[in-house]
This record gives sequence, structure tokens and C-alpha cells, in this order.
Amino acid sequence: MADFVDIYGLQRDQAVTAGLLHDAAKDLDGAQLLALAQEGGIELFDPTEQHPVYLHALVGAYLVQRDLHISDQEVLRAIAAHSYARDGRSGNTRLLNCLRVADILAPVEAWEGVQKLKRWVYAGRLEEASLLHCAWSIDYFREVGVPLHPNLQKEFAALSAKIPVREAFFDKSDNPLED
Repeated sequence: MADFVDIYGLQRDQAVTAGLLHDAAKDLDGAQLLALAQEGGIELFDPTEQHPVYLHALVGAYLVQRDLHISDQEVLRAIAAHSYARDGRSGNTRLLNCLRVADILAPVEAWEGVQKLKRWVYAGRLEEASLLHCAWSIDYFREVGVPLHPNLQKEFAALSAKIPVREAFFDKSDNPLED
């Protein structure tokens, strides 16, 4: 996230905080996540939000606020919405969209398409990077049986309508001629 501060005009403290803490609840199991959501009064707005892929973000924001006393609402909203689960108030801020992209660019393991996504995001083309993120997330979730959150589908549709791209744009090859 620190790399994106200058590229996208983010506030460094917000970017770094969101980047470091966004997966605070990632390692909790489904039952733990649901119990913490209930404890925190987290309202789920769609049935898909019960799935750990989505719920970890909502619970993570709660834990970051509760345990670490983080009160920056933009940071908390970005953490809560980075998995596309949200209550509609989060909006698509630059911080949030950078967090979503940074989340899958984190150097955990190499994966097909990472260089292509990096090219777009480091060139200051966050909307194109976000479109790739949405498309590839949808493909991956379908492949592994994760239900698609309506917000993910809406975001993909909105970006697809706004950004004219050829079908080759979505290919995960690292060939820049296919962008």
C-alpha cells in the first residue's frame, strides 16, 4: 500500500494502516467469524456475507476498531469492504480500490497474471487494475465454489461499462500487447 501513496495521492498513514490490518480476521474459522459479527452487531446485508471470504473483512474492521482502537472511518470502511461485502456506505474510494489490488499483489506466492495487474496499477491505471481484479476474482470464486457477492458483480458490470477493453485484456498472460 505504501507504494500506492504517491501514485494515487493516498494519505500514507491510512494506506499503511489499511494495508497492514485488512486481514486481521482472515485466519478465523466461519463459526468464530459469525460469533464476532454477532458480538459486534455487524449487520449482514446479503446471505453471501456469511461466507468467510466476505465475513473476514467485516469482522476484521470490527476487531481493528475494538482491539487496536483504530477510529479512522475511511480505514475501517476500506477494511470492511475490501472483500466486496459492505453496507452500501463505503463507496469505491481510491483507498479501498488500492487495498483490493494490493491484497492480491502481496508477495505470498506467484500466480498467473500478477505481472499484468502490476503493470496497470503501477502505471496509475487503477480502474483498469480494478476491472482485472473483479474479473479474476469472479473467475476464481466460481472455480473454488465461493458464492459471488452482488457487490462484486455490480462493480464488474460498472467498470466493464465504463472501460472499453478487448476480450484479450482479461487474459492472464503477461504479454503487454494483449492489454
